[in-house]
Amino acid sequence: MLNNEKPAVLWIAHLVKWKGRGEVVIEQICLDSVRIKEKMKEIVSQKIMNHDLERYLQSFIESKDTFEFADLAFHHYLAFNGQDKKAIELLAAGIELLILSFDIYDDLEDKDNVNAVWMKIDSSIALNAVTALYTLSIQVMCQASHEPEFSQKILTFALQSIQGQHDDIVNAPKTEEACLEMIKNKSGALTALPCVMGVMLATGKYDPIVASYSYELGIMSQIDNDYKGLFYLNNDFVQKKNTLAYLYLKKQFNDASVELLSLYQKPEEFVSINTKALKQKLTEAGVIQYLLVMKHLSLQKIKKEMSQLKLEDGKTEKLLSVMIK
Repeated sequence: MLNNEKPAVLWIAHLVKWKGRGEVVIEQICLDSVRIKEKMKEIVSQKIMNHDLERYLQSFIESKDTFEFADLAFHHYLAFNGQDKKAIELLAAGIELLILSFDIYDDLEDKDNVNAVWMKIDSSIALNAVTALYTLSIQVMCQASHEPEFSQKILTFALQSIQGQHDDIVNAPKTEEACLEMIKNKSGALTALPCVMGVMLATGKYDPIVASYSYELGIMSQIDNDYKGLFYLNNDFVQKKNTLAYLYLKKQFNDASVELLSLYQKPEEFVSINTKALKQKLTEAGVIQYLLVMKHLSLQKIKKEMSQLKLEDGKTEKLLSVMIK
C-alpha cells in the first residue's frame, strides 16, 4: 500500500507580534519513521511502570520497521490543515502502537511468523504484553483530542476490526460478498482509523467521504497481501482459508484451478516449483486477473469518493499519490 514512503513535512505558520508589525515565522515539522518509533518508545517508558513488561514492549517496538498507518494519519492531517505538532505526533504514535498490537495478536492466533520477537517468548507473557500494548494505544490515541466523539470513533474502528478478525479466524466467509465484508471490517476499519482520525484531529469533524475511500484502501491492501501469500507454502491456501483467491479457485473454472488446489496441498511439489512457473499457473487459472480486477474496482471507488473532497488545489491529488503507490 505505502512503500518507501518519504518523511512527510508539515509547515505551520505562527503570527508573531513585534513592535506593532506582524511577522510570520515558519516552523518545519518532520514526522518521519525515526521520530514515530522514538515517540512510541517514550510513551511505553512513561506509561509502563513494570520494568520487565516495559522491556518486552520496547523489544517489540524495536523490531517494527514500517509506519505507513502513521503516515496516513499525518498526510490526512496535513491535507485538512491541521496545525498542532504534539497532537498529531501523539495520535500517529498511538496508531502505530495499535497496529503493532493487532499484528502480534494476529501472529499469536495464526501461530505463524515464528521469527518475530513475540513468538520466541512464552505465549502467556506475549499475550499479557500485547494486551498492555493494545490498552496503551487506545489511551494514547484518545489523549490526542478531548472531544468525546473522537474517542468513540477510535473504539468503533478498533472493535469493528476485531470482529472482522474473528470472522477470519473461524473462516466464516463462504461467498465473495461475505469475504469482501470480512476484509472491510478487518483491514478496512484499521485503514480508515488513521485517515478518519487524522481528519477529525484537524477539523473536529467526522468526514464520511474519507471513511468511505479509506475502507476501500484497506481492501486493496489486503488483496495485495493475499496475492503475495500465494507464493508461500505456509499460506491461506494450505489452511483452506476462504480468501478471495481461494474462493475463486474453488469454483474450478478450468484445469489450472484444479491443479493449483491440488498443488497447495502437496508441500513436496509446491517447494519444487519456481516462482515464474507458479505465477504462470495462477495466470492460467485466472486468479491474478481476478485479483487485479478487484483491486481496480476498489481504486475506482477511491478516486470517485476523493473527487468529492473540498480541498485546496492539488491537495487531493497529493493525498492520492501518498495512498496509492
